[in-house]
Amino acid sequence: MRIQVLGICRFSLLVSDGFQRMPETLAERRAQLYDPGRMARRMAWFTEVFLPSIAGQTDPDFTLIIATGEDLPEDWYERLVRAVARVPQIEIVRLPVGLQADVTRAAIADRIDPRADIVAQFRLDDDDAVARDYVERVRGDFRMFLAPVFAMHSVAALDYCHGLTLLPRDGQPEVYRVTAQSLSCGLTIYMPPDHDRTVLDYAHHLVFRRMPVLSLQDQPMYVRGAHEDNDSNAGRRAYVARLEDARARQILRRRFGIRAWRLMRALEEARADLQSP
Repeated sequence: MRIQVLGICRFSLLVSDGFQRMPETLAERRAQLYDPGRMARRMAWFTEVFLPSIAGQTDPDFTLIIATGEDLPEDWYERLVRAVARVPQIEIVRLPVGLQADVTRAAIADRIDPRADIVAQFRLDDDDAVARDYVERVRGDFRMFLAPVFAMHSVAALDYCHGLTLLPRDGQPEVYRVTAQSLSCGLTIYMPPDHDRTVLDYAHHLVFRRMPVLSLQDQPMYVRGAHEDNDSNAGRRAYVARLEDARARQILRRRFGIRAWRLMRALEEARADLQSP
């Protein structure tokens, strides 16, 4: 059984829907999305949280699309290209403005392997991370738990509902354990290669209405950033308990390849760059 693992991440992708907290007009959205301060912070999260977790996957057999806008400012596009250059699984795609599901559908479809028996699709934001064994488990947990369900329904979801929230506060990282149902960063949807929908066609918090969902909570499988640029506060509502600092650093490093001090330094450098004449 061949399982293709295919992910997509929006990097400051300008679309006409898909945001919970954005101005109504496209011009206002564009200005807010590409604000230099916001872009500097997003790049810090992307390079110090998102990328280490992707580059360190124990199973390297996957493809990850970075979807960004055709009008992303060139200096930021060039920085993005340089940032991902050493991660061969990543492909950057520049997309026009439109409905999120519509503009991303072709990008996903073009990368589906027709020889695959199953396509495991997942979605991340540019301030998310997944555990270094995420891809490995997406395949292994399907074979162990979900294969009979998929055989009956032709579509199924795996929800890793245990993760972490990373919150910079007063120049220091705070890390909280999170247990929450169907967050986008912990959800994988399995479908046949000719399925007429993608992972972005499904509202992650309502996916249980569309297909069988298995939730696993044995290990922290994702990190979700919490900061002023978040589009959603779902992770913050699900805080369970703050981890002791040394333990938090250990888990971030071992399971996700994240060194929290590097994120804090990158955020501070982003602030300093904006303040310099």
